[in-house]
Amino acid sequence: MAIDKKDQEKSLPRVALIGKPNVGKSSLFNRLTRSKAALVADTPGLTRDRRYAEADLGRCKITLVDTGGVALNIEDPLYESVGEQTKKAINEADVLVVIFDGPQGLSPDDIDILAMARRSRKPLIGVVNKIDSEQKTTVLSDFFETGLSTILGISVTTGRGIRGFKETLCALLAERAERGKGREYPGAIEGNSLEDVDRPRVCGEDNFPVRVSIIGRPNVGKSSLLNRILGQSRMLVSDIPGTTRDAIDCMVQRPGYRPLTFVDTAGIRRKSRVKDKIEKFSAIKSLDSIRHSHICLCIFDAVEGITDQDKRLVGYTAEYGKGCITVFNKWDAVKEDPKNRRLLNEEARTFRKIVPYAPHLNISALTGKNIDKLFALIHQVYHDYSFRVTTGRLNRLLRQALLRKNPPVTKGHYLKLFYMTQTGTRPPTLTFFANYPELFPDHYRRYLSNFFRKELNIRNTPVKIIFRAR
Repeated sequence: MAIDKKDQEKSLPRVALIGKPNVGKSSLFNRLTRSKAALVADTPGLTRDRRYAEADLGRCKITLVDTGGVALNIEDPLYESVGEQTKKAINEADVLVVIFDGPQGLSPDDIDILAMARRSRKPLIGVVNKIDSEQKTTVLSDFFETGLSTILGISVTTGRGIRGFKETLCALLAERAERGKGREYPGAIEGNSLEDVDRPRVCGEDNFPVRVSIIGRPNVGKSSLLNRILGQSRMLVSDIPGTTRDAIDCMVQRPGYRPLTFVDTAGIRRKSRVKDKIEKFSAIKSLDSIRHSHICLCIFDAVEGITDQDKRLVGYTAEYGKGCITVFNKWDAVKEDPKNRRLLNEEARTFRKIVPYAPHLNISALTGKNIDKLFALIHQVYHDYSFRVTTGRLNRLLRQALLRKNPPVTKGHYLKLFYMTQTGTRPPTLTFFANYPELFPDHYRRYLSNFFRKELNIRNTPVKIIFRAR
């Protein structure tokens, strides 16, 4: 999407956190953004993709960019790709914060990262982390040989030196703006993470972004799909399962449409196969992304077909009451096999028993087939997901529902529904007032859900049914 110069001047400054693995970049990112957005652990090389979030530092607001660790001896088959992601973050940043590990001292990897940062000719701030006491400040002298004019000692864990770091960073940004070397930064952009920071501010209930989580097993093409949607290599893509470890947010704004925040999640395997601690954390964050989304894109591998784990993931979306779209990726690999295609379409129809409201689409992230149709489906699902209706219309429909099928006799009691109203949305929540609300069986709950979904013409959303005593 082309960026208007006027919009660019109003955007927030980008500050990239760079450094070798395990120096505390993601921990500092979480502290400054007051979130737990970035996955944090003692394992080197945990962060791989770029992560963006808005940070209010008091005197200024910035867009903070977390990057993967760069090191020569890191044991990661995706090292080169992680390095490319870091270079992209450096190129688009206004200020670079180079983070060092205080107890470890200055290392050859630190020197290499500094050289890469200096080639960008961007302003640099040196931050020595893990200085959690006055006695440890003596190690700062080792880092002055880097030649950096600003070197600050902090402790992300205890918060020591964080205030001074914020003031120094805001002062540097203000100085650049006064000299005319930076953008003007008058205000913040709504949202806590984004790919295209130079977008117009999104305000008001009618324009808040729709949160769309891309979920699925490892290596089904979630990151490839997001890269195709964004039109750039924003996410690391590899044939190695588990390439994505954290949930990464990217905002997409299309003219005439509500903005969308896509969340690329880590692949979720069966619990019995998950042994690594990092993979467990990644799975937890993926499930958390489902809980906080409006719509889930459930991605399946058309080559491998549908597995029991795919059905579990779809079940999670139903359990949490989320809008759902089922998607077969890699459709280009099976399009020449009519028998296989027919079997896959039959498998996709089995999901109607789990999520009868979920539309289905066959796509190819590699070729771009049907990607544009995905946007129309998302907006249709969200339209139904946020549906509202008057109480009068609901009770007229309730009389029709009771004429077609009365509540069953349960435990010797004749169950009755007196009236109903809508008590929530996203998803539409219908509350029925009854004589014995605790005795209504699940099959009658499903009947009501399907009846009102059809009669209200909201076929693409779950409908939550609640029974209460009158």
